[in-house]
Amino acid sequence: MFYAGGQTIGDPTRSQINLATSTDLVHWERRPGGPLFRDGLEARDPMVARVGSQWVMYYTATETATGGRNIVAYRTSQDLITWSPRKTAFTASGDGWTESPYVTQHNGLWYLFTGGSAPADYVGAEVYASSDPLHFTATGQVGRLPSHAAEVVTDRDGSQWLSSAGWGTGGVDLAPLTWRASPYTPRHLYALSPDKSAVHQRTSGDSWTRIGGPAGTLIGGDGGLFATNPTTGDIFRYNGTPDNWTKIGGPGAQFVVTGGALYGLSPDKKAVFRWTGSGTTWTRIGGPAATLYAGGAGLFATSPTTGDVFKYNGTPDNWTKVGGPGKTFAVTNEALYGLSPNGGAVFKWTGSGTTWTKVGGPAGTLYGGGAGLFATNPGNGDLYKFSGVPDNWSKVGGPGKTFVVTGDRLYGLSPDKSGIFQWSGSATFQWTKVGGPAASIVTE
Repeated sequence: MFYAGGQTIGDPTRSQINLATSTDLVHWERRPGGPLFRDGLEARDPMVARVGSQWVMYYTATETATGGRNIVAYRTSQDLITWSPRKTAFTASGDGWTESPYVTQHNGLWYLFTGGSAPADYVGAEVYASSDPLHFTATGQVGRLPSHAAEVVTDRDGSQWLSSAGWGTGGVDLAPLTWRASPYTPRHLYALSPDKSAVHQRTSGDSWTRIGGPAGTLIGGDGGLFATNPTTGDIFRYNGTPDNWTKIGGPGAQFVVTGGALYGLSPDKKAVFRWTGSGTTWTRIGGPAATLYAGGAGLFATSPTTGDVFKYNGTPDNWTKVGGPGKTFAVTNEALYGLSPNGGAVFKWTGSGTTWTKVGGPAGTLYGGGAGLFATNPGNGDLYKFSGVPDNWSKVGGPGKTFVVTGDRLYGLSPDKSGIFQWSGSATFQWTKVGGPAASIVTE
């Protein structure tokens, strides 16, 4: 077992990487003769992998023994006892962290999992790919996962799992890991200024840059960022650079994004349309509808007369009834959830027919996304996260004006709209202010 243990008292530039051995995996004995090596600044989190004919130890450190940018350092060995001088496998951008590095190989490529220990990003693992196990770059990022100290565990049947552990996370969690050959797009957070005169994009930490405005409403999702004109209601798409927006359609009662596509409800709510992705051309796919709900699990709409909820099956006018009326609905990457008309219970659609399973309640409103399902307490507004097991919810924060859920992050706008906060995913490190004030917030 390789571990970080101890340092010269008062001198974090000489942190120790140690070795302990065991014959039964219960009782461990530290190797005589002291640490394998010392490094700084506060070098720690070692992991060892077999690469070719040698052993490679990856660990987190800084550029120099006295500080600098965070890096993933590595050393090589033939016998696991004598280690080479250190080299650098990865250097974080800016003030990024390189917490708990883990390297594994899959389908001919090497993958580096590394995360942050800053409060705002405590539960979040960046994933980088490279053909060279000793060299990774920020431009090689292929994903971001809701995990701290992530490791990949392969089961006997070949299935793989991703682990997560850390301060305030309640133990070690495992989640199924699926490798997908699809491009990775970093998620962004956007805010509309209090007077709606400007649209801002978060760049890092609590830094923001103006990218457009004025705007009436912001709409975000995996298809990009969109905004309506506050005067005409026309909808525009953000092209990725400040003040570069393109008109793609006229006004609508509501717009939502899912599956890389933008959908709109006509101003009179008599028809649902899908933007073709070209010019200002839209295709009618259904309607009438009262409200649209969208997320990774698909597009849903409620009937304006009965309140029943329907799922869009991907072709025009092809919708299936999946349930009765509800006070509100929320869509995560995996499922559709609904709040009963009286707000007394939260239900999950089973994915079959019109069958639903009670998972909690009562609740004030629901929020869903890649990071899961969240609900507010109808009495005090406190926010709770659904664990995936019926009636098992954990409090993650106090009340807010609104919340938005993205791939692996949860953001909240304070009740008075003066601050934008990011949840760390940890019970120990709760929320960090990243911006504000704002009229509204969205993510893509």
